[in-house]
Amino acid sequence: MRDFWTATASARSCAFAIACAFSVLLPATAGARDDNDAGIWIMNQIAVPLDERVAAHVMVQNRWVDNVDTYQRTVVRPWLSFDWTEQVELSLGYDAHFFENPVDTTENRAWQRITFKHDFGVPTVFTHFWLEERFFERSDEVAWRGRFQLGGSVELPMDFAFVLRNEWFVDLNKTPRIRRTGLGENHFALAINHPLGRWLRIETGYTLQYVDLPGTDAFNHFWVVGFSATTPALTDLF
Repeated sequence: MRDFWTATASARSCAFAIACAFSVLLPATAGARDDNDAGIWIMNQIAVPLDERVAAHVMVQNRWVDNVDTYQRTVVRPWLSFDWTEQVELSLGYDAHFFENPVDTTENRAWQRITFKHDFGVPTVFTHFWLEERFFERSDEVAWRGRFQLGGSVELPMDFAFVLRNEWFVDLNKTPRIRRTGLGENHFALAINHPLGRWLRIETGYTLQYVDLPGTDAFNHFWVVGFSATTPALTDLF
């Protein structure tokens, strides 16, 4: 039995080392293969449980592009989540995207999401379907988009976790801003997350973004850093 646990610990240590290597080396090798854009996304979010099943959330995201030389946009995202079961979560939210580059404009999005998570031991698998209604300045039309994500996480030594996920963004109708239906974006991510305390967690890693642009396809590379805080439930405070 001791040999078994020793082997398990060694395997997890190896997995941790491989995950760290991927998060450092993959952006460099991907960037060496093409001349597309690179940047950084920083996310800060907080969850406030209202009771045992309902929580309020707010996220603020900042994005730099052009090899981190240009500030692109600020995203503000409030939403409410409801734990329908231990494995299924329903969410209702809103996004405001304040663009500074390439043009100064604002995009608003209403969205609905269902998330499923199941712990298989190794790994934990999760998926979500996200329906967006997008509203653009100087346009009365609504662009509908579906987002489907599939991913998994593996617990590593010292409370680290390795996360792998992919999300498909599918445009469902044409508008003056959306030139055709079908796959418009794809995000592939490798990340490591770790608790920084009882209520705070950090996740950092690499995201490869595919964008279907007029006349070409873009493959952008981003370093993503996210901080997530969770407060005690309000029912425990009052």
